[in-house]
Amino acid sequence: MQSTVARVTSTEAVRPQIERSPADVLRLVVALAIALVLVVIERLFGDTLVAFASDLASGLHAVPGWIVDVVVVGTRILGVVFFGGGLVWALVRRRWRMLSTAALAVALAEVLTALHLLGDNPKGQVSIDVGVDLGPFGGRGFPTMWGIGAVVAAATAAAPWLSRRWRRAASALIVGAIVTDVLDSKVSFDWLAAAVAGWVAGAAVLVALGAPTRRPTAQAVMDGLSGVGLPLRQLTVAGVDARGSTPYFGVAENGDELFVKALGDDERSADLLFRMYRRLRRRDFGDEKSFSTLRRAVEHEALVALAARDMPLRTPRLRALATAEPNAFVLAYDKIQGRSLDRLDPADVTDDMLASIWRLVGQLRERRIAHRDLRLANIFVDESGEVWLIDFGFSEMAASDLLLANDVAELLASSSLYVGTERAVAAAVSSVDPATLSRARDRLQPWALAGATRTALKSRQGFLDELRGRLDAGVVADVQRT
Repeated sequence: MQSTVARVTSTEAVRPQIERSPADVLRLVVALAIALVLVVIERLFGDTLVAFASDLASGLHAVPGWIVDVVVVGTRILGVVFFGGGLVWALVRRRWRMLSTAALAVALAEVLTALHLLGDNPKGQVSIDVGVDLGPFGGRGFPTMWGIGAVVAAATAAAPWLSRRWRRAASALIVGAIVTDVLDSKVSFDWLAAAVAGWVAGAAVLVALGAPTRRPTAQAVMDGLSGVGLPLRQLTVAGVDARGSTPYFGVAENGDELFVKALGDDERSADLLFRMYRRLRRRDFGDEKSFSTLRRAVEHEALVALAARDMPLRTPRLRALATAEPNAFVLAYDKIQGRSLDRLDPADVTDDMLASIWRLVGQLRERRIAHRDLRLANIFVDESGEVWLIDFGFSEMAASDLLLANDVAELLASSSLYVGTERAVAAAVSSVDPATLSRARDRLQPWALAGATRTALKSRQGFLDELRGRLDAGVVADVQRT
């Protein structure tokens, strides 16, 4: 008897070894914001806070000496092991880029620390002596604020190359170095300034120079799906418009064709940066608070997809949710045999298709589900001419009237650009109530529409004015008929 083994393949475009990550940009933005807050607080309340901290720290004299010795000496030994061991590991593995990146970050951190020292920074009067003589590792002032800045900068800059165990060791070293400085020097906030300087330096160097990609490979995606009972025999990168994820087409072992999307730290960080940008614009986008973790965000997308499918709505069936290293999540859906609306010739988009699209959106509105990304790329027409909605990555359940109106405005604008305002407005007016259309009319503004729609509008000056005028006329005519 001969046994047969399924042929498993995974193909993807050659990835750059080094790339700039949205996660590093987010860290830099947060670090700069904290540095700015620290400078303001130190200038306004520095003396008061240091005096208060000095009073609190006076109680440290009651701490048994052996506890202080263990904390201080243990941290110093950990520092030697981390930097010494890390240097040896990097040299053996020839991690020259990691070493140069970390060294540049340390140098920048020391410059920022020196700039901080130029200021008139208040200090208290409490100091704790270490009762163990370990030569240079037991002397007062080791580590100094210079050392804290260097540790944080090196750990931040080297993190993309380090394993989870090394990153945990670096975190323990940072905490220990800060505690040591607090125990072994006069009360001040220099340690905090040094730590923030190191964080800013490390993140800035990573943004400037880049780091190894932290996105999951195709093989990691396949391994993740196999682990939840959906083994694949083939996975290829999908050349489709997929915001906020890495898309693939896959074939399961039983021959089923799938659409697979992977979401990792980069996509999560890009989404958070986008939300921060929208908040700064002082526009009422109707955004809800972001989810606390990437897992919660992916689970929410899965929930909305399952709820929409259960209506029933024509949307692909969710087949699996899985994890993929490093720190990524994977969603697998049945693949639609067809094309997205933006890949059809406008002449092939019939009035019946437009009516079907609006009926699907109407089903979502009835359940107060806002899709929030009704671009033409997320509307599919299968081989039999049926219309499908995909991608609930930005969707909200129990949505507000504003979000539901946004959906109508987005679909109206994107479809009008494709089939013309007359046909698009006629389809909308025949499917949507006047109150919702009125709210949607107010959302027909470039800032309220998706990026793909805004890009198309750049070459169509005055298009939205024309669309609003035709919508007004269409609503009036519909009211008169009824």
